[in-house]
Formats: sequence, structure tokens, C-alpha cells
Amino acid sequence: MEHEILSEIIKKRRATPPRFLAKNEIPKETIQQLLENANWAPNHKQTEPWRFVVYTGESKQKLADEIFQILADKIKSGIEINPQKVEKLHSNLQRVPVVILIIMERDIAERIPEWEEVAAVSMAVQNMWLSATSMNLGAFWGTPSFLSLLNDFFKLEPNQKALGFFYVGEIAMDYPVPGRGDINHKVEWRG
Repeated sequence: MEHEILSEIIKKRRATPPRFLAKNEIPKETIQQLLENANWAPNHKQTEPWRFVVYTGESKQKLADEIFQILADKIKSGIEINPQKVEKLHSNLQRVPVVILIIMERDIAERIPEWEEVAAVSMAVQNMWLSATSMNLGAFWGTPSFLSLLNDFFKLEPNQKALGFFYVGEIAMDYPVPGRGDINHKVEWRG
């Protein structure tokens, strides 16, 4: 049954840290399918607020090096950024075969609250994540706290906000199943 397959994919989905992803290249068609599935996320007033920038190969290495340099310069100028987190980001960007910058683009007329746009982008990311899982790929959504310091580098418009990096790759090492608590402790039935 299709609902059983979907339930299994949902339960199998993991936040697989980049260190557990192989460096093997992922076909462009596979990434295109992830993005196509993201595009079908629900959204209010058909704003479709998700935007993605895909980095692979040399562009990914250039991204890693340029971000590292920008953040190192900011640290030198006195901005408080954890250098270990900068190094970790640099390593993660280099380690995986595909990095997708996740951007939320606000409806210019601001017909709906920002949180609804963030929620829609989050659902688009979940669509990519479930799709990756169904393809036996690992994925991870990284949200460094200093991401907003890179807005100029990403050339974001005033109505755009970077919401993190989505790392995708083949699973090199299984990541433990975190499990979930009993749903009955989280639900109250009325009626």
C-alpha cells in the first residue's frame, strides 16, 4: 500500500551529518528531482517562497573557501563568531557532493506573516528530505547562527533570507535511529 510506503519513508528519514555522507557525485537529474518535489510544497496564497542555489564541484569548493575567508575577516574585525563553527562549516561544505543554499523569499506585498513563508520553505525542505530518503540518499539541514552575516555574499534581495544549507550525499555510514517518544503522550483527544 502507498500509505505504508510513505509511512516507512517518513520513519526512515534521518538528519545525516555531513561526516556520514560519501563524497561520490550525485547525478544532476537526481538533484533536479529533489528540487521539483520541493516545488510542490504547500504555501499560502501561492507565494512559493522557496529559492535554492545548488553548489557542486568547483563552485562548492569556491563557496567553502570564500565563506571561510569572509568569516575569518569578521572574526579579526572583532565580530564574535565561534571559530570552531566556522571551521566545521568549511569542512562540511567541502565534504559533501551537493550543497543547496535554502532561501526564503517574502511575498513583496507581505500578504501573509513571515512565519508562514518560513513554514512553507520548511515544508519544501521536508519534501526534498523525504525524496532523498526514498532514493537512499542522506541529507542534513545546517543552520549556522552566523548565516545572516553572509547576506551580501549571497547577494540576497531585501525580501530574502538565507535559512541554511541542505547537504545531500550517499550514506557512507549509517546514522543511529533517534526514535520518537510515544505519540499518545503528545495528543489530547476531545469530542
